[in-house]
Amino acid sequence: MKKISMYIVLILAVSAGIWFGNKQSTIPDIAKNKRVLPPITSTYIIVKDTVLTRLLHVSGSLLPQDEIAIAPEINGRIKKLYINEGSVVQKGTILVKLDDADLQAQLNKVKALISLAEINAKREKELLKGGGTSSELLEKADNTVITLQSDFQLLKVAIAKTEIKAPFSGTIGLKEVSEGSFVSPGTTISHLVNSSPIRIECSIPEKYTTLIKKNMKIQFHIYGNEQSFEAKISAINPMIDPISRTTKIIALYPNTKGECKPGAFADIEIPLSVEEKAILIPNEAIVPDIRGLRVFLLKQGKAKPKPIEAGMRTASSLEILKGLNIGDTVLVAGASLMKPGSKVKAKPMNIK
Repeated sequence: MKKISMYIVLILAVSAGIWFGNKQSTIPDIAKNKRVLPPITSTYIIVKDTVLTRLLHVSGSLLPQDEIAIAPEINGRIKKLYINEGSVVQKGTILVKLDDADLQAQLNKVKALISLAEINAKREKELLKGGGTSSELLEKADNTVITLQSDFQLLKVAIAKTEIKAPFSGTIGLKEVSEGSFVSPGTTISHLVNSSPIRIECSIPEKYTTLIKKNMKIQFHIYGNEQSFEAKISAINPMIDPISRTTKIIALYPNTKGECKPGAFADIEIPLSVEEKAILIPNEAIVPDIRGLRVFLLKQGKAKPKPIEAGMRTASSLEILKGLNIGDTVLVAGASLMKPGSKVKAKPMNIK
Protein backbone atom coordinates (compact mmCIF):
# COMPACT_ATOMS: atom_id res chain seq x y z
CA MET A 1 0.00 0.00 0.00
CA LYS A 2 2.81 2.34 0.82
CA LYS A 3 4.45 1.60 -2.54
CA ILE A 4 1.26 2.47 -4.35
CA SER A 5 1.05 5.77 -2.45
CA MET A 6 4.65 6.61 -3.31
CA TYR A 7 4.01 5.88 -6.97
CA ILE A 8 0.98 8.18 -6.94
CA VAL A 9 2.98 11.03 -5.30
CA LEU A 10 5.79 10.55 -7.80
CA ILE A 11 3.39 10.69 -10.75
CA LEU A 12 1.74 13.85 -9.38
CA ALA A 13 5.13 15.52 -8.84
CA VAL A 14 6.26 14.74 -12.38
CA SER A 15 2.95 16.06 -13.79
CA ALA A 16 3.24 19.27 -11.74
CA GLY A 17 6.76 19.76 -12.98
CA ILE A 18 5.71 19.36 -16.58
CA TRP A 19 2.80 21.79 -16.04
CA PHE A 20 5.01 24.37 -14.27
CA GLY A 21 7.59 24.14 -17.02
CA ASN A 22 4.96 24.71 -19.66
CA LYS A 23 3.56 27.66 -17.64
CA GLN A 24 6.98 29.26 -17.36
CA SER A 25 7.49 29.02 -21.08
CA THR A 26 4.44 31.26 -21.66
CA ILE A 27 6.02 34.23 -19.76
CA PRO A 28 7.59 36.74 -22.27
CA ASP A 29 11.31 37.34 -22.09
CA ILE A 30 11.28 41.04 -21.00
CA ALA A 31 15.00 41.40 -21.39
CA LYS A 32 14.87 40.16 -24.98
CA ASN A 33 11.98 42.49 -25.88
CA LYS A 34 13.24 45.65 -24.09
CA ARG A 35 12.32 48.84 -26.06
CA VAL A 36 15.28 50.73 -27.47
CA LEU A 37 14.73 54.52 -27.70
CA PRO A 38 15.84 56.19 -30.95
CA PRO A 39 18.59 58.83 -30.71
CA ILE A 40 17.55 62.48 -30.22
CA THR A 41 17.90 64.57 -33.36
CA SER A 42 19.85 67.75 -32.70
CA THR A 43 22.29 70.29 -34.07
CA TYR A 44 25.67 71.32 -32.72
CA ILE A 45 28.23 74.12 -32.84
CA ILE A 46 31.98 74.04 -32.31
CA VAL A 47 33.00 76.54 -29.63
CA LYS A 48 35.32 79.26 -30.91
CA ASP A 49 36.35 82.84 -30.08
CA THR A 50 33.88 85.52 -31.15
CA VAL A 51 34.37 89.28 -31.29
CA LEU A 52 31.99 90.86 -28.79
CA THR A 53 31.07 94.42 -27.89
CA ARG A 54 29.49 94.48 -24.45
CA LEU A 55 26.12 96.20 -24.62
CA LEU A 56 23.78 97.37 -21.90
CA HIS A 57 20.10 96.93 -22.85
CA VAL A 58 17.67 99.32 -21.15
CA SER A 59 14.22 100.75 -21.85
CA GLY A 60 13.54 104.44 -22.23
CA SER A 61 11.21 107.07 -23.63
CA LEU A 62 11.36 109.65 -26.39
CA LEU A 63 10.72 113.18 -25.19
CA PRO A 64 10.48 116.52 -27.03
CA GLN A 65 13.34 118.96 -26.74
CA ASP A 66 10.85 121.73 -25.90
CA GLU A 67 7.15 121.63 -25.07
CA ILE A 68 4.70 124.24 -23.80
CA ALA A 69 0.98 124.64 -23.30
CA ILE A 70 -0.26 127.64 -25.28
CA ALA A 71 -2.22 129.68 -22.73
CA PRO A 72 -3.05 133.39 -22.22
CA GLU A 73 -1.55 135.59 -19.52
CA ILE A 74 -4.69 137.74 -19.23
CA ASN A 75 -8.47 137.30 -19.41
CA GLY A 76 -10.07 137.81 -22.78
CA ARG A 77 -12.17 136.47 -25.62
CA ILE A 78 -10.43 134.77 -28.54
CA LYS A 79 -10.80 136.98 -31.60
CA LYS A 80 -8.71 134.88 -33.97
CA LEU A 81 -6.98 131.48 -33.85
CA TYR A 82 -4.00 131.16 -36.19
CA ILE A 83 -3.62 127.47 -35.38
CA ASN A 84 -3.39 124.87 -38.11
CA GLU A 85 -3.29 121.61 -36.18
CA GLY A 86 -0.18 119.55 -36.85
CA SER A 87 1.57 122.31 -38.79
CA VAL A 88 5.10 123.58 -38.24
CA VAL A 89 5.42 127.18 -37.07
CA GLN A 90 8.44 129.42 -36.67
CA LYS A 91 9.51 131.28 -33.55
CA GLY A 92 7.60 134.58 -33.18
CA THR A 93 4.58 133.49 -35.24
CA ILE A 94 1.24 134.83 -33.86
CA LEU A 95 -0.86 131.85 -32.77
CA VAL A 96 -3.77 133.50 -30.94
CA LYS A 97 -5.28 136.99 -30.93
CA LEU A 98 -7.53 138.08 -28.06
CA ASP A 99 -10.09 140.86 -28.40
CA ASP A 100 -8.38 144.10 -27.24
CA ALA A 101 -11.07 146.67 -28.07
CA ASP A 102 -11.60 147.72 -24.44
CA LEU A 103 -7.85 147.97 -23.83
CA GLN A 104 -7.40 150.10 -26.96
CA ALA A 105 -10.20 152.41 -25.75
CA GLN A 106 -8.52 152.76 -22.36
CA LEU A 107 -5.20 153.43 -24.08
CA ASN A 108 -6.71 156.26 -26.15
CA LYS A 109 -8.32 157.72 -23.06
CA VAL A 110 -5.06 157.70 -21.12
CA LYS A 111 -3.26 159.19 -24.11
CA ALA A 112 -5.70 162.13 -24.11
CA LEU A 113 -5.34 162.58 -20.36
CA ILE A 114 -1.56 162.66 -20.72
CA SER A 115 -1.84 165.48 -23.25
CA LEU A 116 -4.04 167.50 -20.87
CA ALA A 117 -1.79 166.77 -17.90
CA GLU A 118 1.30 167.86 -19.84
CA ILE A 119 -0.42 171.13 -20.81
CA ASN A 120 -1.40 171.72 -17.17
CA ALA A 121 2.12 170.96 -15.95
CA LYS A 122 3.58 173.38 -18.51
CA ARG A 123 1.18 176.10 -17.43
CA GLU A 124 1.99 175.58 -13.77
CA LYS A 125 5.67 175.87 -14.61
CA GLU A 126 5.10 179.23 -16.36
CA LEU A 127 2.96 180.51 -13.50
CA LEU A 128 5.63 179.56 -10.99
CA LYS A 129 8.09 181.80 -12.80
CA GLY A 130 5.78 184.79 -12.24
CA GLY A 131 4.83 183.80 -8.72
CA GLY A 132 1.27 182.86 -9.79
CA THR A 133 1.45 179.34 -8.29
CA SER A 134 3.40 177.28 -5.83
CA SER A 135 6.08 174.62 -6.27
CA GLU A 136 3.73 172.10 -4.63
CA LEU A 137 1.12 172.55 -7.37
CA LEU A 138 3.78 172.22 -10.06
CA GLU A 139 5.07 169.01 -8.45
CA LYS A 140 1.54 167.65 -8.29
CA ALA A 141 1.00 168.40 -11.97
CA ASP A 142 4.28 166.68 -12.89
CA ASN A 143 3.32 163.61 -10.81
CA THR A 144 0.02 163.39 -12.65
CA VAL A 145 1.85 163.24 -15.96
CA ILE A 146 4.18 160.52 -14.67
CA THR A 147 1.27 158.44 -13.31
CA LEU A 148 -0.66 158.66 -16.56
CA GLN A 149 2.42 157.71 -18.56
CA SER A 150 2.83 154.62 -16.34
CA ASP A 151 -0.80 153.67 -16.97
CA PHE A 152 -0.16 154.12 -20.69
CA GLN A 153 2.77 151.69 -20.58
CA LEU A 154 0.78 149.13 -18.56
CA LEU A 155 -1.99 149.22 -21.14
CA LYS A 156 0.50 148.74 -23.95
CA VAL A 157 1.89 145.67 -22.17
CA ALA A 158 -1.65 144.31 -21.67
CA ILE A 159 -2.41 144.84 -25.36
CA ALA A 160 0.80 143.05 -26.32
CA LYS A 161 -0.36 140.09 -24.22
CA THR A 162 -3.49 139.77 -26.37
CA GLU A 163 -1.18 138.35 -29.03
CA ILE A 164 0.20 134.92 -28.12
CA LYS A 165 3.32 134.13 -30.15
CA ALA A 166 5.35 130.95 -30.57
CA PRO A 167 8.34 131.13 -28.19
CA PHE A 168 10.26 128.62 -30.34
CA SER A 169 9.89 126.82 -33.65
CA GLY A 170 7.91 123.60 -33.47
CA THR A 171 4.76 121.68 -34.33
CA ILE A 172 1.30 122.77 -33.23
CA GLY A 173 -0.86 120.17 -31.49
CA LEU A 174 -4.63 119.88 -31.43
CA LYS A 175 -6.64 122.93 -30.44
CA GLU A 176 -8.69 122.64 -27.26
CA VAL A 177 -10.85 125.78 -27.63
CA SER A 178 -12.51 127.63 -30.52
CA GLU A 179 -12.68 131.21 -31.69
CA GLY A 180 -15.02 133.24 -29.49
CA SER A 181 -14.19 131.30 -26.35
CA PHE A 182 -13.50 133.30 -23.20
CA VAL A 183 -10.16 132.28 -21.74
CA SER A 184 -8.21 133.14 -18.63
CA PRO A 185 -4.66 132.53 -17.41
CA GLY A 186 -4.12 128.77 -17.24
CA THR A 187 -6.61 127.90 -19.99
CA THR A 188 -4.83 125.58 -22.43
CA ILE A 189 -5.55 126.55 -26.02
CA SER A 190 -3.17 124.04 -27.65
CA HIS A 191 0.37 122.69 -27.33
CA LEU A 192 3.59 123.52 -29.13
CA VAL A 193 6.23 120.80 -29.40
CA ASN A 194 9.78 120.91 -30.70
CA SER A 195 11.02 117.36 -31.40
CA SER A 196 14.04 118.20 -33.54
CA PRO A 197 16.26 117.14 -31.90
CA ILE A 198 14.39 114.57 -29.85
CA ARG A 199 15.50 113.49 -26.38
CA ILE A 200 16.02 109.83 -25.46
CA GLU A 201 15.71 109.43 -21.71
CA CYS A 202 16.56 106.29 -19.72
CA SER A 203 17.91 105.17 -16.36
CA ILE A 204 21.20 103.32 -15.92
CA PRO A 205 21.89 100.87 -13.04
CA GLU A 206 24.34 102.26 -10.51
CA LYS A 207 27.07 99.70 -11.24
CA TYR A 208 27.38 100.92 -14.86
CA THR A 209 27.43 104.67 -14.19
CA THR A 210 31.24 104.92 -14.23
CA LEU A 211 31.28 103.45 -17.75
CA ILE A 212 28.85 106.00 -19.20
CA LYS A 213 30.43 109.14 -20.63
CA LYS A 214 29.09 112.27 -22.27
CA ASN A 215 29.12 112.21 -26.11
CA MET A 216 29.03 108.38 -26.17
CA LYS A 217 26.98 107.04 -29.06
CA ILE A 218 24.01 104.78 -28.37
CA GLN A 219 21.61 102.80 -30.56
CA PHE A 220 17.84 102.72 -30.08
CA HIS A 221 14.80 101.15 -31.72
CA ILE A 222 11.16 102.23 -31.61
CA TYR A 223 8.01 100.16 -31.90
CA GLY A 224 6.80 99.61 -35.45
CA ASN A 225 10.08 100.67 -37.05
CA GLU A 226 12.83 98.15 -37.78
CA GLN A 227 15.39 100.92 -38.37
CA SER A 228 18.17 101.39 -35.84
CA PHE A 229 18.76 105.00 -34.81
CA GLU A 230 22.00 106.47 -33.44
CA ALA A 231 21.99 109.15 -30.77
CA LYS A 232 24.64 110.85 -28.66
CA ILE A 233 24.58 111.19 -24.87
CA SER A 234 24.24 114.88 -24.03
CA ALA A 235 23.68 114.88 -20.27
CA ILE A 236 24.18 112.58 -17.28
CA ASN A 237 22.45 113.21 -13.99
CA PRO A 238 25.18 113.65 -11.34
CA MET A 239 22.87 112.17 -8.69
CA ILE A 240 21.99 108.49 -8.19
CA ASP A 241 18.39 107.83 -7.15
CA PRO A 242 18.63 106.37 -3.61
CA ILE A 243 15.48 104.29 -4.12
CA SER A 244 15.94 102.78 -7.59
CA ARG A 245 19.77 102.91 -7.46
CA THR A 246 19.86 104.26 -11.00
CA THR A 247 20.93 107.48 -12.66
CA LYS A 248 19.18 109.19 -15.54
CA ILE A 249 20.83 110.05 -18.86
CA ILE A 250 19.69 112.08 -21.87
CA ALA A 251 20.75 111.42 -25.46
CA LEU A 252 19.86 113.52 -28.51
CA TYR A 253 18.87 112.40 -31.99
CA PRO A 254 18.53 115.06 -34.79
CA ASN A 255 15.12 113.73 -35.94
CA THR A 256 15.14 116.11 -38.90
CA LYS A 257 12.62 113.97 -40.78
CA GLY A 258 10.30 113.61 -37.80
CA GLU A 259 10.35 109.80 -37.87
CA CYS A 260 10.56 109.58 -34.06
CA LYS A 261 7.50 110.77 -32.13
CA PRO A 262 7.63 112.12 -28.57
CA GLY A 263 6.18 109.74 -26.02
CA ALA A 264 7.24 106.59 -27.88
CA PHE A 265 8.87 103.64 -26.10
CA ALA A 266 12.54 103.08 -26.93
CA ASP A 267 14.67 99.93 -26.71
CA ILE A 268 18.19 101.22 -26.08
CA GLU A 269 21.63 99.64 -26.47
CA ILE A 270 24.60 101.31 -24.80
CA PRO A 271 28.14 100.04 -25.53
CA LEU A 272 30.06 99.46 -22.30
CA SER A 273 33.39 98.38 -23.78
CA VAL A 274 35.34 98.06 -27.00
CA GLU A 275 35.34 94.89 -29.10
CA GLU A 276 36.98 91.91 -27.37
CA LYS A 277 37.17 88.13 -27.72
CA ALA A 278 34.54 86.02 -25.98
CA ILE A 279 32.74 82.66 -26.19
CA LEU A 280 29.15 82.97 -27.38
CA ILE A 281 26.65 80.14 -27.80
CA PRO A 282 22.98 80.23 -28.91
CA ASN A 283 20.41 80.83 -26.18
CA GLU A 284 18.65 77.65 -27.31
CA ALA A 285 21.56 75.55 -26.04
CA ILE A 286 21.16 76.76 -22.44
CA VAL A 287 19.33 74.47 -20.01
CA PRO A 288 18.27 75.94 -16.62
CA ASP A 289 19.17 73.78 -13.63
CA ILE A 290 18.40 74.08 -9.91
CA ARG A 291 22.12 74.65 -9.38
CA GLY A 292 22.46 77.17 -12.20
CA LEU A 293 22.88 76.78 -15.95
CA ARG A 294 24.28 73.94 -18.02
CA VAL A 295 24.75 72.83 -21.61
CA PHE A 296 25.14 69.41 -23.19
CA LEU A 297 28.35 68.44 -24.97
CA LEU A 298 28.43 65.80 -27.68
CA LYS A 299 30.79 63.00 -26.58
CA GLN A 300 30.97 59.77 -28.63
CA GLY A 301 27.40 60.14 -29.83
CA LYS A 302 25.98 60.84 -26.36
CA ALA A 303 24.93 63.95 -24.43
CA LYS A 304 27.19 64.92 -21.57
CA PRO A 305 26.02 67.72 -19.19
CA LYS A 306 28.41 70.59 -18.44
CA PRO A 307 27.78 73.36 -15.85
CA ILE A 308 28.53 76.87 -17.10
CA GLU A 309 28.87 80.39 -15.78
CA ALA A 310 27.11 82.97 -17.97
CA GLY A 311 27.97 86.55 -18.74
CA MET A 312 26.19 89.05 -20.97
CA ARG A 313 23.11 87.99 -22.93
CA THR A 314 22.22 89.30 -26.38
CA ALA A 315 19.04 88.79 -28.38
CA SER A 316 20.27 85.42 -29.73
CA SER A 317 23.37 84.43 -27.75
CA LEU A 318 24.81 84.09 -24.28
CA GLU A 319 28.38 84.83 -23.25
CA ILE A 320 30.07 81.94 -21.45
CA LEU A 321 32.57 82.97 -18.78
CA LYS A 322 33.42 79.50 -17.41
CA GLY A 323 32.70 75.89 -18.32
CA LEU A 324 33.50 75.72 -22.03
CA ASN A 325 36.74 75.52 -23.97
CA ILE A 326 37.60 76.33 -27.56
CA GLY A 327 36.81 73.26 -29.69
CA ASP A 328 34.03 71.83 -27.48
CA THR A 329 31.02 70.49 -29.35
CA VAL A 330 27.84 71.99 -27.86
CA LEU A 331 24.40 70.56 -28.65
CA VAL A 332 21.79 73.18 -29.51
CA ALA A 333 18.44 71.96 -30.86
CA GLY A 334 16.39 69.98 -28.32
CA ALA A 335 18.85 70.56 -25.48
CA SER A 336 16.02 70.91 -22.96
CA LEU A 337 14.82 67.36 -23.81
CA MET A 338 18.17 65.68 -23.20
CA LYS A 339 19.35 63.71 -20.21
CA PRO A 340 22.87 62.66 -19.27
CA GLY A 341 23.87 59.80 -21.55
CA SER A 342 21.10 60.35 -24.12
CA LYS A 343 22.01 59.07 -27.56
CA VAL A 344 22.16 61.93 -30.04
CA LYS A 345 22.15 62.17 -33.80
CA ALA A 346 23.42 65.67 -34.57
CA LYS A 347 24.41 67.77 -37.54
CA PRO A 348 26.16 71.16 -37.70
CA MET A 349 23.94 74.13 -36.91
CA ASN A 350 23.25 76.48 -39.78
CA ILE A 351 24.55 79.82 -38.44
CA LYS A 352 23.29 82.87 -40.30
